[in-house]
Amino acid sequence: MTAKEEFKLFCEQNEVDLFTSYWWWANVIENNWDVITYKKGNQVLACFPFHFRKKLGVSAIIPPVLTPYQGIAIAKQPGAKMDKQISHIRKVQEAIIDQIPNNSLFIRQFRVNDHYLLPFYWNDYELKVRYTYLLSTEKSENELFSSLKDTLRKEINKAKNSLHYSISDDVNNLFLLKQKNHKVNSEPIAYNLEYLNKICQLIPLQKAQLMEIKEGNTVIAALLVTWDHTQMYYTCGAVDPKYKNSGALSWLLWEALLKAKKLQLSFNFEGSMIKPIERYFASFGGTPTPFIEARKISTKVLEPLLKKF
Repeated sequence: MTAKEEFKLFCEQNEVDLFTSYWWWANVIENNWDVITYKKGNQVLACFPFHFRKKLGVSAIIPPVLTPYQGIAIAKQPGAKMDKQISHIRKVQEAIIDQIPNNSLFIRQFRVNDHYLLPFYWNDYELKVRYTYLLSTEKSENELFSSLKDTLRKEINKAKNSLHYSISDDVNNLFLLKQKNHKVNSEPIAYNLEYLNKICQLIPLQKAQLMEIKEGNTVIAALLVTWDHTQMYYTCGAVDPKYKNSGALSWLLWEALLKAKKLQLSFNFEGSMIKPIERYFASFGGTPTPFIEARKISTKVLEPLLKKF
């Protein structure tokens, strides 16, 4: 059995997050990926899928596009004491680090619940704190709406009075809006329409939803969210630059929160270290939540090449 086949079987037998699942890597990433497994005897206890690229002669292991977290999928140990759990995680990480292929650049963003990463630190990986916003949807709908910033509530109510909300299964409009933003703001697009369509394969599996806001017959905003057994994720969204003050995107995010509430999931805005975006996400009333990015660069000379990947 190959490592990828072992990974597939592991995911069938264990509950894993969306972005560390075999489905995501086989159907969305599809190419330029591999997986490291940790076994005890013939039993796979952990999997570490990774994405690799080579550009300008530099080999890199980096996050795939629209894959915000790439943790280690580890089989649960029910009933194990904390010291036993930490010892197990330590062994898993040490074994995986030993198997990571040679590379000049390594970047990996771990999940918000991956708190213990000391083996990476001990092996000279730089650990950087980043932030996302997590919003619990356990409150009532009225309480959730009251938790929004005043200006945000006004935006949403204004949008509801003049625009139309609908659910879609055609991601073309979302990509066209992304292209409009690129033309107006030079906002880069790191993926193509085909890539978004791969993610939308989750829609019939009831693990994703695509929503749109229209003015008349014109789509002016669209949002794609995905989810697993614990969280819903802001995966991709866009609003027509002409309608950036319409409240359309805020309304879409509010509808996404209601969907997350219905599914009993928390909502992960996937964060941003960019100040205006961070302030916007904060206005929804979520909790700023740290997660860790591990990176290692073989030489400082390569740092200017980071953006090229």
